[in-house]
Amino acid sequence: MPSDLKKKIEKAEKFIGGLKFAVIVITLFSFMMIVGTFLESYYGTDFVNRVLYKSFPFMALQFGMFASIFLAMLLRLPPKKRLYGFYTIHIGLIMVGCGSFITWFSGIDGHLSLDPNSPNRKVILSDDVLRIIYHDEGKTVTRKLPFAAFRTTLDDKYENIQLGDFIPFADKILTWRKGSNPYPLNSSIHSSTYIISNPNVSQEMTLSLHPEAVEFEASLTMGLLNVTYLPKGLANCFTTKGKSGYIIWDSKKNDCYTPEQRKIKIRKTSENNKFLVLRENGKVYSFFPDFNPWPVDENLKVIKNSHLKIFNKKLFEDKPNLFAFGRKVAFFDDEKWHVAEFKKDSDTIDLPWMGFELVLKKHADREFPSFAPKEIMPIQKNGSLIKGLTKALEIDVLGNKYWVLNDRPITLRINSKKVSFVLDKEILTLPFEFILTKFKMDKSPGTNNPASYESFVKLFTSDGPTDHHVYMNNPLKHAGFTFYQASYSQDPQTGRYSSTLSVNVDQGRPLKYLGSIFLVLGAIAHYLLNKKKVKKSETTDFFKLEK
Repeated sequence: MPSDLKKKIEKAEKFIGGLKFAVIVITLFSFMMIVGTFLESYYGTDFVNRVLYKSFPFMALQFGMFASIFLAMLLRLPPKKRLYGFYTIHIGLIMVGCGSFITWFSGIDGHLSLDPNSPNRKVILSDDVLRIIYHDEGKTVTRKLPFAAFRTTLDDKYENIQLGDFIPFADKILTWRKGSNPYPLNSSIHSSTYIISNPNVSQEMTLSLHPEAVEFEASLTMGLLNVTYLPKGLANCFTTKGKSGYIIWDSKKNDCYTPEQRKIKIRKTSENNKFLVLRENGKVYSFFPDFNPWPVDENLKVIKNSHLKIFNKKLFEDKPNLFAFGRKVAFFDDEKWHVAEFKKDSDTIDLPWMGFELVLKKHADREFPSFAPKEIMPIQKNGSLIKGLTKALEIDVLGNKYWVLNDRPITLRINSKKVSFVLDKEILTLPFEFILTKFKMDKSPGTNNPASYESFVKLFTSDGPTDHHVYMNNPLKHAGFTFYQASYSQDPQTGRYSSTLSVNVDQGRPLKYLGSIFLVLGAIAHYLLNKKKVKKSETTDFFKLEK
């Protein structure tokens, strides 16, 4: 090695192992920890982990501290008795650093959600993933997403699917788009947004029949009320009188009729089940309207791509059911069906249940609704995020772009195959299973604030079930995993409590514990050795003064 290079290396070693560098890295580390604490209280732990604690600069700073400690010890070799405490302290710090690295590299940190009497073995981890589910093939492809704090453009492609921008913190904005594919003029592809409300509750609902509105359904349930969105041509048939109560819908002609209007005979099987038969263009369509809206062929196989369907109105008369057709709605009341029409947007229709009224906010015959994410800074309140709850990933499939949201998967037809896209967290499947048998919560006197909460769980392993009690400072340890009582949730409808256990695997823990012991022993040794030195120095000085 050239002498100049050797001198530079020695100089660098002395600088990194010196007091000046140690003061610099410790000051920077303390400053970043202070900043991280303030950011965490406002923006949440996940955001600070992404932007600071698990970032490359912070990891590099910790490596700098490790290098400073290691070289500071090496520069003071060979060993000297008066520095035994110093060596022990630095060995302890190195052990803690190595243990922390092992934990970061191979440890597991997640949470396990337990609903009452429902078995679960899936641990939710912190990493974001996209699951591409090929239903026809029974195959799932997982693509890991970056642990980023801000919008990141991905350069990842799988077959004919291109991954675009990933937004880890966003709010959902409802937008209306024009379809990218041509559709016949008589196609039922309309979409509508309604507001249903009474003096106590109000809810906005967006329904669509557009094939590109993959984020929206054509039906939903609100408590006891079922809302179904149907082609607008079906509206008038709900008031057409017919003894059977059946409506036959022809999607090709955008027309509907009753069996009585076409003089179609309704027959019964030997088991007294009603059925009717239609013949069209040499094809036979058999319907069992009390069981299925789809027809069956001569071999009793369901024809799901049929342009003919049948509805039994009588099936929807016992419970609250609202049928929406865009600018018209139908409902059953006073022993008959009613069809009401919105003359324009913002019109109101009174419904016959619990004082509800329905407002048409927007209707579009060709446009369709879609959620577009808007990147924002997350905001935390009382330990939970109140803004920035949505994660979003843009995908490009055969030239069409879609947003996949963490709370709204989308399903597409790609080359006639059903494919679903799910934005999710990475999941670890445990080799054993838990069931929450009981959840107990004590509240502070005179308030509804929880003072403590505990979980009683049953653990199922190959050796059989065992009962355990998990609460604060009393974790459950099994097979290298440690389960701590973390939080809870309550179902607003049933009032039942669910428990959340944090799951931890820390392979570096023994090394960190041993390093901590070395720190304590080193501090004691350093104190005692330097105390003897001080006493000896004071005695020498005393005798000098006497002389």
